[in-house]
Amino acid sequence: MNRTILTVDDDVTVTTYVKATLELEGFTVLSAASGPEAVDVAQGTVLDLILLDIQMPGLGGYDVLEALRVVDDTRQIPVMFLTVEDQPDREVLGLRAGVIDYISKSVLHPERVDVLVYRIKNFFAWQENERLRGALSTMVAANHEINNALMVIQGSVDILRLKGMLAPRGEAKELLTRIVESGSDIAQVVDKISHLERWESTAYTRGVEMLDLERATEGRAAENPMGGNPAIS
Repeated sequence: MNRTILTVDDDVTVTTYVKATLELEGFTVLSAASGPEAVDVAQGTVLDLILLDIQMPGLGGYDVLEALRVVDDTRQIPVMFLTVEDQPDREVLGLRAGVIDYISKSVLHPERVDVLVYRIKNFFAWQENERLRGALSTMVAANHEINNALMVIQGSVDILRLKGMLAPRGEAKELLTRIVESGSDIAQVVDKISHLERWESTAYTRGVEMLDLERATEGRAAENPMGGNPAIS
């Protein structure tokens, strides 16, 4: 899954180095040279992560963090501080403010930059697992209720058919056929949800992702290539 990261620092050598490093890892990386520019980019772009310096002229890192948190479209963007302020008490302050990680700029050297890369990759892996766990816990409960309703619908149609209450042809039979077909479609969706293999998302609306069932259950689709809907006879 492609991820878009914004790196924010008034030192262009930092943003250039971070951008080059992360692009080699397959990330899309945007840069901002000031706090106001960072806020503008965040409000106009769907971002997966912001790497934010603390010490910047004018709007500093904590000011940017506060500005992001008061806007609905940006309040949920994960932020990591990447800073020279690496004292333990400053780290506690940053984490208390709500950043997901606090990283010293000492990692911005060839022999240590992998620390930054793996911190980012590990966060995205954790985020994906949490999304999948949350989706599964919700969907398991929903599946139970949906299956109960489907059984009632399909059972009722079977009773009508077996008792000969459907004319050989006509609108009633056509409508019930549609009900059965739609029920089968819903059952297939429920089955896919029950066999999620990983989190795969697709854009739904700005700042909101939707689970992409087709990609998240590709292995399941390969195991069950045959499909179809039952018809009322």
